[in-house]
Amino acid sequence: MLEKVKNTIEKYNMISEGDTVLCCLSGGADSVSLLLCLQKLGCRVVACHLNHCLRGEESDRDQRFCEDLCSRLGVKLTVRREDVAKFCRENSLSCEEGARELRYRFFSQIRADKIATAHTLSDSLETALFNLARGTGIRGLCGIPAVRGNIIRPLIDCTRREIEDFLVGQGQDWVVDSTNLENAFSRNKIRNIVIPVLEELNSAALDNFRSAREQLLRDGFFLERAADELYRTAAVGDGRFRADVLASADPALLDRAVVRIMSEKGTPYSSESVARAAEVVRNGGRESLPGKMYAVCSGGYFRITDFQPGMNKEICIQAKINTAYDFLGRNVRLTISENLQNLNNIHKKFANCIADYDKIKGEIFLRNRRGGDRIKLAGREHTSSVKKLLGANVAEENRDHTVMLADGEGLFYIENIGIAQRVSPDENTRRLLCCEIS
Repeated sequence: MLEKVKNTIEKYNMISEGDTVLCCLSGGADSVSLLLCLQKLGCRVVACHLNHCLRGEESDRDQRFCEDLCSRLGVKLTVRREDVAKFCRENSLSCEEGARELRYRFFSQIRADKIATAHTLSDSLETALFNLARGTGIRGLCGIPAVRGNIIRPLIDCTRREIEDFLVGQGQDWVVDSTNLENAFSRNKIRNIVIPVLEELNSAALDNFRSAREQLLRDGFFLERAADELYRTAAVGDGRFRADVLASADPALLDRAVVRIMSEKGTPYSSESVARAAEVVRNGGRESLPGKMYAVCSGGYFRITDFQPGMNKEICIQAKINTAYDFLGRNVRLTISENLQNLNNIHKKFANCIADYDKIKGEIFLRNRRGGDRIKLAGREHTSSVKKLLGANVAEENRDHTVMLADGEGLFYIENIGIAQRVSPDENTRRLLCCEIS
């Protein structure tokens, strides 16, 4: 088994020369074998033990065992006691969730280059089956990853039977957590009932899972790389993505690209919400997502936004040269220019996005539409309803996202429609306010 652990460390490049490795020691067979293997392989190893204070004298017995073992081996041990039950009550967590959070918080506070946990191939299969029962994709079916950041799992290719045989061969005992024998927890049912049945059906069940995991990891990495390329190709900046590029991809890649987009926005995702967002990519429109977010596809671009249909959005700004604002998933850049050469040509070409800065009254507001909005556009003799202007010129799904500028007297600019007569540049203009939207 020692050779298998060595090969796993090398295969996943888990430990570099000079690394200090923290062994997370519970006293059980897995963590005891991990500590022995790391020491026998010449690693610079320290250990830690968290007493969860959940099993009374048995928890204290585990702590004493770890202290005695590390003293005999000459390994520095850090011990901490935590009232896990109290922590879980105060934070509304299950016992399993709370214990895990406290463990990893403890691990991270000890100075070490790598954190080695004693997860095994058997643990990985348990996790894969648990994920399968709850619903999962390729990543979940792979079980526990061999490496996650600075957390390493050198025993991930070893079965629990191999580990116990190794310890017997070393003449090393271990402690048993009595709660692992109870089937009150879902994972214990998988460990104590489901996996033995699988091994009864095929004694090579664990080895077959190892092979399947390798294939799934390989295929998963390929799909993730392809999805990353799709993401980069579709991205246009400012959180927007070309919908045609995304929609042309295979559904397996589209779903993965959507997951990445949702993750970057901090949007919780599930297979159902990803499917809804992918449907928006293909067919346009808008769908609500978890976390009060929305998948929106309009004007040929897909984005995830916290903007709710009918919601009023407004930012009070001070126009500065080359200042950009992220507004409704758009990039709005305002600049002030004193370059008035050939103003008439500038005005004719860019009348939709240039105003006389000195005619603006008070503060400038970047906002979307409001009920009752009206504007007298440059070159018009009458005041128009913004609702009618948008209805005649802008697709319905884009109207709430149309960028507008207002000042103390009301609207003076509407994206793709024009500026108000009252701020239109003329022969007396000295400074121009330019608005560029992408």
